[in-house]
Amino acid sequence: MLSQKIAKSTFILRFYRHRDANIGDGIDELRHAVGLFDETLSAFSYGGIVTSASGKKLHIRKLSDEGAADILFKAKLIWQPLHDQLNDFIENRSEQETSLLLEALVKENVKLLGLMNELTNHLENKAKSRTHILQGLQTFVVVMIFFSFIFATLRLYRRENYYNRLMEKTADLIIGVDVETALTTFVSASVFEMLGYGEQHYIKKPVSLLFANESKAVFSEILETVDKTGRLSAERCEVQLRKSDGSILTADIIMQVATSEDGKSREISADIRDISERKATENALMELAHKDSLTQLPNRVLFYEMAEHALQKAKRYKQSLAILFIDLDGFKSVNDNFGHDIGDEVLITTATKLKACLRESDNVSRVGGDEFLVLLEDVKKSDDVIHVAKEIIRSVSEIIEINNYSCQVGVSIGVALYPTHALNVEGLVKKADEAMYKVKGKGKNSVRFAQ
Repeated sequence: MLSQKIAKSTFILRFYRHRDANIGDGIDELRHAVGLFDETLSAFSYGGIVTSASGKKLHIRKLSDEGAADILFKAKLIWQPLHDQLNDFIENRSEQETSLLLEALVKENVKLLGLMNELTNHLENKAKSRTHILQGLQTFVVVMIFFSFIFATLRLYRRENYYNRLMEKTADLIIGVDVETALTTFVSASVFEMLGYGEQHYIKKPVSLLFANESKAVFSEILETVDKTGRLSAERCEVQLRKSDGSILTADIIMQVATSEDGKSREISADIRDISERKATENALMELAHKDSLTQLPNRVLFYEMAEHALQKAKRYKQSLAILFIDLDGFKSVNDNFGHDIGDEVLITTATKLKACLRESDNVSRVGGDEFLVLLEDVKKSDDVIHVAKEIIRSVSEIIEINNYSCQVGVSIGVALYPTHALNVEGLVKKADEAMYKVKGKGKNSVRFAQ
């Protein structure tokens, strides 16, 4: 529909900040030129007042010359259907393709221009023979109005084609949303490539159809804020869109408050860009930065982040927590006797055993070659920690069968409690480490609390 194409062009202009090239100006210009040309032809037929291109009012007498009247009649035969078509195009925004309409318009303009030239020559000859200078001036006015009409048509045609081509080159999803009704007023054709549904799936329907559950609430709040204040609280945010196959797409959305095409309501215009690949890359990098590549456990960096968060929670709710520093006994012998590949398998198996000994709310991290840290939250009493530590010793000390090799390691565990032994994460880890080394020096495969 032409109205959708104009809305699309207008929105592209907004987003690329070409406000001075609004296609609505071309429509108004075309409407004005059509009115002037229609008024002038009518005045030549019946006599009357017309407005020149400069805005000056002129009185035109009815053409009484038979030859001029015949030319004018032919021009009116071409003009009348073109006039009706243009009015439908301008006022009713018919569904005809803009390019086809304008191509037909230019074609008819050629015929009209020929007739107007013929009329001009005829009247000039009459003016020369009868010294009717006013008739020559009237003819000049007609030609100037007609050229204004042609130029307005061609400018509109070029603008529409330019922004259509520009729109075809962008993979972004462009939408318009009525602030009061939350209905989608415009969706670009790129929606099919991005989400798998056509434009009609969304047009004049709740904009929530675009979003996954969490983002529905986010966009609803945005609409509510604009409805109340007339402004966006933020021009950009991250949202999740729902695709036709049920999968979720992560997108970046840039918004702007705009007036609707008919000027009667307020809309949010939005440019939505798929950032799923970028987010996947970011998440992969985050995994590398925060996880141990061998065991897939959190690494030292992530452990400290989790422990800091748990510590703040413990302070707020006056709870206790424990950090267990775990070092494997006899792991060097496994590497020396069976090779590093077997040693790696022992570490992977040990990581699985450690996780199995903990609650879902607890965490275990690999922080060195054969060193692990365990974080126990909301510790009620020290006996609970002893119970977990002994279960870890029992499980990890069991023989591990790998490629027909029987491997066995032990566990030395040092424990530090908040707030008994330290008030920050670094202090707790240090105290637990010291306690673990005391276990190492007194027989290994046991647990000891910090002093």
